Amino acid sequence: MVSVEFSADDAEGLARWWAAALGWRAEGSIVWPDGPGVALRFTSPATPKASKNGIHLDLRSEDHHDQRKTVERLFNAGAGFADIGQGDTVPWVVMSDPEGNELCVLEPREVYHDTGPLAAIVIDCADPHAQVGIWSSVTGQPVTHDEDDYAGLQLKSGPYLEFLRSPTGPEGRLRLLTGPVR
Repeated sequence: MVSVEFSADDAEGLARWWAAALGWRAEGSIVWPDGPGVALRFTSPATPKASKNGIHLDLRSEDHHDQRKTVERLFNAGAGFADIGQGDTVPWVVMSDPEGNELCVLEPREVYHDTGPLAAIVIDCADPHAQVGIWSSVTGQPVTHDEDDYAGLQLKSGPYLEFLRSPTGPEGRLRLLTGPVR
């Protein structure tokens, strides 16, 4: 089982925020998917945030109207807009949750039609090809895409693990975990 762990100042509060954002259910500091997805676990105290997280979540949109409504809903719930160097021409919207963890609200993409509200867990790494190979072995899932600076696979639970070439690794306040969620 793959899960994502967030370091948080208010673990239960941030769990409730993410549960509402995804339409899932929070039980204390753990968010469980209702359908496709992975568990999200929130721990305190927060690791100080020094820069952009090396792991972030991409949220799926059904269509452009749904993307706009999701951005509006998240903003009204306390999310902010974030600039991580993406520029003005990308079709997705970069935001941050109430504790500053980056997330993207994607434009509609057919590849994510069966992922549930969480399209992908995106991980910065030095070598996407090596990482996708390791995670393919760990999860038993085949590699679905492998390009120069980008590689990924779809988890049995729905979302994709996507690895992006970056000079820094998956540092920051989020961690990707395997094993039972407690």
